[in-house]
Order: sequence, then C-alpha cells, then structure tokens
Amino acid sequence: MSKELTKQIFAIMEREMGDIGGFIVKKQCMLIGSDPNSIEPADLPKLASNLSEVMRTFGGYEKARKIYSEIKKLENLDQVAAGEKSQEKRNTMLEDLGMTCIFAAEWDKAFEYFNKLLAAARASNDRVQISRYLQKMGFIHQERSEFDQALNFYENALEVAEDSKDSRVIGESCNLIGGIYWNKGNYEQASRYLERAIEFALKAEDKKILGSAHIGLGNIHSDSNEPQEAIGHYQNALNYLRETNEIYEISRAYNNLGDTYLQQKEWKKALEQFDKCREYGEKGGWLNMKAWAEFNSSEALIELGKFDQARKNLDDSDELLRKIGDKVGLGGIQQNYGRLYAAKKNWEKMAEHYRNAIGIFTEINHPISLAEVYEEFGRALKGKGDVEQAKVELRRAANLYLHLDLDKQLKRVLKSIDNC
Repeated sequence: MSKELTKQIFAIMEREMGDIGGFIVKKQCMLIGSDPNSIEPADLPKLASNLSEVMRTFGGYEKARKIYSEIKKLENLDQVAAGEKSQEKRNTMLEDLGMTCIFAAEWDKAFEYFNKLLAAARASNDRVQISRYLQKMGFIHQERSEFDQALNFYENALEVAEDSKDSRVIGESCNLIGGIYWNKGNYEQASRYLERAIEFALKAEDKKILGSAHIGLGNIHSDSNEPQEAIGHYQNALNYLRETNEIYEISRAYNNLGDTYLQQKEWKKALEQFDKCREYGEKGGWLNMKAWAEFNSSEALIELGKFDQARKNLDDSDELLRKIGDKVGLGGIQQNYGRLYAAKKNWEKMAEHYRNAIGIFTEINHPISLAEVYEEFGRALKGKGDVEQAKVELRRAANLYLHLDLDKQLKRVLKSIDNC
C-alpha cells in the first residue's frame, strides 16, 4: 500500500509542478520525518499540510486546493485521524488538517476542525491549547484579509495566555497582533506589540518567536525608510533563527536584509545576503525564495554594471516563478527588467516592463509595490528627458504614499516632482 500511495503522491505533484514536483515531495517528507520512498497513510495529514503550505506560498490558494483535493481522493483523512489511538497524535493530525484547509482556502472546514479542538481544550480547561486554537482561528481571518476579526481572536488568545501566565504563548499572541497592526499600517501599535513579543519570548527562550518578531520590526523600519534600524533587527532575527530549523524564516530574513542593503546602495553586501537567501531556499526546498534571491540580486548587479549576469538572473527566476505562479515575484521581476533597460537606455523596453509591473501589482492589489514602481518609472522617464510623463507617474506614486500614510516616501516623491 505504501509504495502505491508514494507513487500516487509523486504523480500528483509532478502533474501540477512538472520536474520540480518530486523534489518538493522529497523535501517535505524529510522535514516531517517521513520516508519519501514509503509514504504511509498516517503521514498524510502532516504531509498534506506541508505540501499545501508550499503550494499556497508558491502560487496561491488555487494551487494548494488542487493538491489537497487530489490527496483527499487517495485516503479519507478524517478516518486516518480518527483511527489514531493516541489522543495527542490525533489532535495533532486534526490541527494539521485544519491548517491544510486554511492553505487551501476551505475556510468553513478549517473552522470546523479548530472549533472541535477548541471545545475539547475548553472541556479539559487546557488554557495553553485554548489560546493556541484561538490563534489558529484568528489566522483564518488574517488569511482572508479580515484583519479586525483576526485581531479579535488574537486578543482573546492573548487574554487567555496572560491568565495562564505562559510566556511563550503570550509572546506568540503579541507577535501575531503586531503583524495585524503592520498589515493595517499602524506601525506604532505594531512596534509596541512586537517589542512585547520579544520580552516574553526571551523569558520563554523561544528563538522562533524572537526571530519572527525581529523580522517584523525590521519590516516596519524598512517601510519607514529607516534602513540602519531595519538592518539591526534582521541581524538579530538571524542570530536567533540560525539556532532553529525555521529554514523559510531564515531565508526570508536574508532576503529582507539584502533588500535593505539595496536601499543603502551597498551592492556587494546585498549580493552576499541574497546568496545566503538562495542557499537556505535550496536547503529547505523553498524554490520561491531561491527565485526571489535571483531577481533581487539583479538590482545590485545592474548598479555594478554587470548587465549580462543581471539579465540571466532575471530570466532564470522568471522561468521558475511562472511555474510556481508567484505573482508578487513576477511583478518584482518586471520591475527589475525595467531597471535593467533604463540603465541600458533602451527606453522602449524600459517602459514596457515597468508597465507590465504596474499591471501585475494593480491586479493583485499590492499598493506599496505599485507606488514604488510608479516612482521608479517616473525617475526613469526623467532620465530619458520625458519630464511631463515623469511628473504623471510621480504624482501617481505620491497619491499612493499619501493613501498609505508614508510621509517620508511622500516627501521624497514631492521633492522629485519639484526638481523635474
């Protein structure tokens, strides 16, 4: 049975992802401690969760849902969980299935799993677990961009955690609340909760939460055009995360650190961070992070005049992200193609790629990235000598920065308009 099941899992992933499908299965099996040559039914709840998370990260809910639907045809996963004799293992399976449903956007089923787990935790008055399951239910709302509802669940989770005096869960809840305020653009509140997350994570000696909270603070400072502060937080995050198995978070921290060195125009330092991002992305099977490192490094290569290498990196990452379906990444690639052709003074191709990036970021409603592209496009048009069109694009950037309440970026763009 296990050999046939293994063959079927590999076939599902290869149909969807081509030659990288088998690689993803092997990596995820290794991460959960399963034999990639002999997958058992009991492995499926956790494996389905991991594969769905990867597919959601790579290409969104649709890809995750497709993989999950195919796996469910192979085994009745609810029966697999029900057949587990250990209550602890059975609850873990149910939690894995709940997370799978979140990644696959099966929201009602996800609520069903976590409501069941929450009721059991309340019946046994297990306040740590009550808090954890409230967090998961908040995460469902967060994934749906229902930030006020998510905040309500996270605040309830924090209240229960404070009653139980569990430092780790308090820190985790504060970290999640900080993330919500960051998404809502309330950087002051986000910073307050992230600092509190660090305080309690230090008490609990939880390096994962410490790393995540420092990445969050780094993102706030980066968004606020405070690169030195951002660099300090990303470096702190890496100091903690290197002592964990959180490969994706390590890769993400290196990527964000590289981005911040780009802000500082420290091109060689940026390339060093992107090399590390690529290394950890490959190690953990996070091919999206490998691709992000490739296309982000192209910006530094362009500035260093290494146009051929920059173009190769962009072409390679474009091919991979098209397979994955990562639209945020594809928008970033088009933006960097625009930078490349602006540097080469190929104005027609420059405009084509910046407009492609604008189209993608408009489609997926990514306003901060859209504002940055408008600003870059405006400056490139100014370099071309097309002052009037440059002002049009810069005004579009200014309007978005005003809407996002990003004062430093707004002042910078208004100064650029005045200097046109």
